[in-house]
Amino acid sequence: MTDNRLNRRRFLTMAGGAAVTLAGGGALAGCGDATSTSAPDGAKSAVLPDYVPSQLVRPDLPPTPEGVMAGYYRYPRQLVDAFDVKPAAGLGDVRILTNMFNPVPPAAGSNQYWQELNNRVGANLDITMTPSADYLNKLSTTIASGDLPDIMLISARLARRADVLTRLCADLSEFLSGPAAANFPFLANIPRDSWLSTAYGGGIFAVPISRSVVGTIMFGRTDLIAQRSLNPTPGSYAEFVELARGLTDARANRWAFGSAKGVITFVGNMLGVPNAWREEGGRFVSEVETPQRKEAVARVAEMYQAGLFHPDAIGGRLQLRDLFGNGTIALNSDGYAAWDILADTYPVQVGGIPAPGYDGGTPVHRSGTPTFALTAFRKTEKDRLEKLLRLADWLAAPLGTSEYMFRKFGVEGRHYTWQDDVPVRTDLGNVEVKLPLEYVAESPHVLGPAERTRVDAQRAYQEKVVPNLLRNPTEGLNSETSVSKSGELLKIIDTAELDIVAGRKPISAWDDAVAQWKAAGGDQIRGEYEKALADQQ
Repeated sequence: MTDNRLNRRRFLTMAGGAAVTLAGGGALAGCGDATSTSAPDGAKSAVLPDYVPSQLVRPDLPPTPEGVMAGYYRYPRQLVDAFDVKPAAGLGDVRILTNMFNPVPPAAGSNQYWQELNNRVGANLDITMTPSADYLNKLSTTIASGDLPDIMLISARLARRADVLTRLCADLSEFLSGPAAANFPFLANIPRDSWLSTAYGGGIFAVPISRSVVGTIMFGRTDLIAQRSLNPTPGSYAEFVELARGLTDARANRWAFGSAKGVITFVGNMLGVPNAWREEGGRFVSEVETPQRKEAVARVAEMYQAGLFHPDAIGGRLQLRDLFGNGTIALNSDGYAAWDILADTYPVQVGGIPAPGYDGGTPVHRSGTPTFALTAFRKTEKDRLEKLLRLADWLAAPLGTSEYMFRKFGVEGRHYTWQDDVPVRTDLGNVEVKLPLEYVAESPHVLGPAERTRVDAQRAYQEKVVPNLLRNPTEGLNSETSVSKSGELLKIIDTAELDIVAGRKPISAWDDAVAQWKAAGGDQIRGEYEKALADQQ
């Protein structure tokens, strides 16, 4: 089977019967349906949680089993209580280790929000927050000490992650396998793709911090496109280049692009480049080894030579979002969450441009990594572990619940007020409501809440690209070499791309870079993935 958009044999293994219904458009379209999923990576007896989308709050646009996100036009004002008891009552002190991206909030003793959080969950949450840049070192040191917290965030970059989870952390299978997950309805509300990396050695050893499979989007300044009467939905590579030419005016300090990397991936989608790897018959081929990937680099080099890129696109340190917002560049590849960030930050119109087929055929769309990180639990007695999971379930309650509103905004009147049906934090809220709870457990991301036209545009984009999602066949498989050498290997490829795009080297230099990549660890990663896949048979 070579169609990696579905990659039926591998995806059936990962997603159980879901892929059958996904391909055939069957009964799973109902949001209340549940699907049991078999686990990857040698977890032969593990059964991933049934996916049961929450019915507690009805979104304006429901999610789909295929991966289209739920959408909201406004924040629900009539909140629903997801819990009628304190989920962690009786646990006493709960030690949590996680990372953070915001400034550290006031300590619990002087933080009314933190005090109210402890009151609502019924336990004293002792949260150690470490800046993201330092988190891997902090996590490794904690593991080496043997003094594990009750709950800890497991980074995707942690070496020997499988050993840490299976030897030091609690097996959650009894609570979360198959239909048992329904006892934790908001964990069961996490889409199936996000659970793939939680199963090891026959068990489920973590709760995923979920991300959408939609992944990266090529954003366009739709207002600039309209002003110049250009085609916002190119139907081929040639039409995409025509759009880029129409958006470029060097004399007016305007260019189509500011970075080559995302454009290479976008053109690769047109050509059907694999999502990191292609698997066929138990053998893996890296995307960098395919002729389509080489061709994508060559085509982007042509666009660069045609003057469609900002002069500092190669080797510069451009603030791409700012350049996009002020109109210096008109097309930029960014994560799906950037749609709202760009539209809220700059007074411009933003849209997503689906990749066309190279010659007008069917393109692919690389799925994003469905899991940011994993939340694991220290081994402990069954009753305590169940309550810790109940706490994670409380933290994953969805938009429209009182639990969600408190997590995100605090206490109404103290930490936030309503302005035109939008919750706005007070000065105190901006200081206190900074606990990184979303890196302990979190509900699935949604579209909005935002103005209807934006949410509808986001939804239309997802409905167009999700049928062409190309999943990474190594998702859920373990390669220690990939963890330890990914930075080194990526640098080899990035350097070759920039040298070729900038015209410093010919396209033939790509073959040398691929050979270097293979020798430096690429072939070893391939072997580890092939072994992991064979072990699951």
